[in-house]
Amino acid sequence: MAMTVMSVTLIIGLAMTGAAVIMILLDTHETSLREYAVLGLFCSILTMLSYYVELRTPGVAAKIDAVKFGYIGKVFVNPLLLMLAVRFYEVKVAKLWQIFIYLVPIITLYLVFTCERSGLYYQDISLGPDGLLHIVPGPAYYLYIAYNTLLAMIYISFCLYQRPRLRRREKKNNTILLAASFIPFLSLMIYLSGWTRGFDISTIGVMIGALCVTLSIFRYGLLNKEEILQNMATGLIFLDGDNRLIYANRKAMQIIPALGTPLVRTHKLDLKQLCSEEFASIQVGSASYQRKITEWSNGEGQHGKLLTFDDITEIRARLNRDAMTGLLNHGSFYPMLDDAMSESNRTKQPLCVSIADINSFKQVNDTYGHANGDIVLIALADTLHHICGQHGDVFRYGGEEFAVIFRCGYQQAEEIMQDALNAFSAIRYEFMDETITFSYGTAEFDGLETSVALFDRADQLMYKRKKTFHDQERAAKTGA
Repeated sequence: MAMTVMSVTLIIGLAMTGAAVIMILLDTHETSLREYAVLGLFCSILTMLSYYVELRTPGVAAKIDAVKFGYIGKVFVNPLLLMLAVRFYEVKVAKLWQIFIYLVPIITLYLVFTCERSGLYYQDISLGPDGLLHIVPGPAYYLYIAYNTLLAMIYISFCLYQRPRLRRREKKNNTILLAASFIPFLSLMIYLSGWTRGFDISTIGVMIGALCVTLSIFRYGLLNKEEILQNMATGLIFLDGDNRLIYANRKAMQIIPALGTPLVRTHKLDLKQLCSEEFASIQVGSASYQRKITEWSNGEGQHGKLLTFDDITEIRARLNRDAMTGLLNHGSFYPMLDDAMSESNRTKQPLCVSIADINSFKQVNDTYGHANGDIVLIALADTLHHICGQHGDVFRYGGEEFAVIFRCGYQQAEEIMQDALNAFSAIRYEFMDETITFSYGTAEFDGLETSVALFDRADQLMYKRKKTFHDQERAAKTGA
């Protein structure tokens, strides 16, 4: 009767643990916890399965083979459980210690598989009148038990050490994970005390421990909580009602490094400033982030603000580009010019702005159509990009007007623009016989004027050349 009850209990444990393994494998979230959780539960399944076979199989040889089979899983349960907790709480473990953690189980496994030839692990193993195996432990057995005890104590101490910083929901999960190690350890101590009269209940402890981990996964989402938040591309900052930091994920600390300092985390500083207009948009290197603020509350009466920082670098890059030519657009011109002027004042390097405008472009549109006019615009954009883009930033300022911010002196900027004019005027178009030109003007930054004033100077010089071009064009027609 007792064996039947034990068999049914093991079957239920196998079914629940197997369901947890399947659920983890089907989970679409990428997580480094997955490997430890799956391997740990799989080792528990091996242990339970071997014990079931031991109970149901007659003959000493078959039962010993079942014990050996079970040890494949049994020796790795505690190391994997410890590594699962270490990874879950994001604590780094040196490679040397990781090797030691797995080295002892491998040696133990070898001694178990050679137990019939050596008495190091089992001095004697025989079939008792109750139909179960009775063993006389060897010295290596007690060394392995000491190792397991040490591992269990480290695990329990580690989880208890993490406990004070956890919130209510996390503490419940922490309690379950503590039970996952403490119950198997307790069952082993009871077995070694002799209270069970040689009946090995340590496997039952392993099963209960596996079911604890299973419960943690089913109820609290062991795999889908902390690490998913940490690996999000969005920066997350949770503030309480007094604007003190509750939680910040890895991305948030990359965007605002001060969040990871002991001053903020230990002294609970008021972070109300993060909700100000100053942090509505943040530039980190070449990346841009936009902040959103959402109020949060829970059933325990707690409330506060959730600040999310979304990467808008690509969106901003698209908004700053002209859709037809691919050049930077009018909206990005003045911010980039202001930055270039500040840099020029700081480094004392020359800076120029050149403005280019296609000559008689309205006539091209009116005579050959706007589609062909777009071809001319794209041709000028490509010309300026390839010739001027090596020396600065090229913009489509608006309509047929283009601008270039040069990081060089006036003379060099003028020569580059003349090269661009020569290249553009040499282009031949299928829809017309005439060539097209543009007029340009260049102004060098004097170190004092505003970006608008600098642009206006270049624009006026461009219009002077354009007027000269049109005067010459009219004179040529009159002479004809």
